[in-house]
Amino acid sequence: MTTVLKKKTSFFTAVMLAFFSLSSAYSDEDHAHTLTPEEEERFYDQAYQKGDFEILNFRFEQTHWRECTDEVTGNYSGYNCANRRGISVILKDFMDNHMGSCVQAGLDEVDGGILEDLHIIHDGILGDRRHSPKSMHAENRAIDIRAFRVTNNEGMTKTYTYKGTTNRTFYKAFRKCWGQANKVYNNCPSYQGNISRTGSIGWEDKSHQNHMHTSVPYCVNGSYGSYYYRR
Repeated sequence: MTTVLKKKTSFFTAVMLAFFSLSSAYSDEDHAHTLTPEEEERFYDQAYQKGDFEILNFRFEQTHWRECTDEVTGNYSGYNCANRRGISVILKDFMDNHMGSCVQAGLDEVDGGILEDLHIIHDGILGDRRHSPKSMHAENRAIDIRAFRVTNNEGMTKTYTYKGTTNRTFYKAFRKCWGQANKVYNNCPSYQGNISRTGSIGWEDKSHQNHMHTSVPYCVNGSYGSYYYRR
């Protein structure tokens, strides 16, 4: 009897371990490595040289973010702004139409004034789809934000750094607003019933302590698409 019980227990344990291992492998919080400016340049150069156009065949319409001159400016952390950076049309539209209002939501919570100019310091947009094909980064639909540099209507400029807890109130308001924008304008359901985690991954995940993953998930008719990660 004891031997049978041990065998059943071992079998149950093995099944549960396999289940959790599989769940972990397909977690919506799996973090794709985003490419540095040098890696991004090599990524495109090597693809063209090898004629490997499959990895350049984005499934969603692409455009460019002119980091130095667009209404919302930006730069990869530690680098100057780029004349142009590849980005999906839908993420660029969300940045143009909703990023400012969600930053304003954060400012409202900390008495930061009225937003006049917005600059994003980030850790990249593009991820290598050969390694993480299901990531929003593989389709240029996500940006890893390190900080917002904000100039308000009184001419005061302040950098709201994501890392740490100093600006947590600001970022909580931002994430709630961004999630709501994804629900209303991208037809996405709340992620696990939490609007603040819809379209973003933050401090609740160990891989996102230094930057906030901010995305426009792939949603169809009020549901998440079955292939891509949900955030």
